[in-house]
Amino acid sequence: MNFTEFLSRVDNTLQQSLGAAGFGRSGAGTWNRCRGEELNVVWFQKHSSEASFCVNLGFHFVFLPKAGTEAPLTGNKIEQPDCEIKLRLTGDPKAKDQWWPIADNVISPVSSLLGNQGLALFDSYQLSGPIVAAEAKEIEAGNLGLLSGMTKVRACLLLARIHEHLGNRSKCIDAANIGINISGMAVGPKNALRQILQRCGQA
Repeated sequence: MNFTEFLSRVDNTLQQSLGAAGFGRSGAGTWNRCRGEELNVVWFQKHSSEASFCVNLGFHFVFLPKAGTEAPLTGNKIEQPDCEIKLRLTGDPKAKDQWWPIADNVISPVSSLLGNQGLALFDSYQLSGPIVAAEAKEIEAGNLGLLSGMTKVRACLLLARIHEHLGNRSKCIDAANIGINISGMAVGPKNALRQILQRCGQA
């Protein structure tokens, strides 16, 4: 079975569970959801040289530019590489990566894992969820929690942007200042953080 055939079978299996959760299929093995200000994506990616695949999960917010840029989003769909928060679905919550063989017998367990664990991960990053409770000082100390897949400076930038959007001025300023202090040679994030402070009247 080639990967195209595999994706067709996977998509048919996921139609009910992801469809019920508000996702829509935007391409073979790619599912998008816009839920208020939150953008989510599920993307099945083939290994570049082996007969295996991984399941990428992307989390973003409509008020953020594309990850790593200042380019604004257009529309209500996003590709996983453009998401600020990128994870991979794994059977072990402590693992960062997992690849499965392209075979019929993995469709059911991977679909179940996505429905039971993957969808819950998306909920963790809601603006009403635990991500807003993250503290910039904890990020500075290396305790990134839900943002563990990011560098410390990009985690602070994300936190500052979230709090700026929510109107939490003091937390926004705190995250921006700490982000600048730990930015090192990260020119792009440092400039973005300085712009946030300017908008907060801290220039």
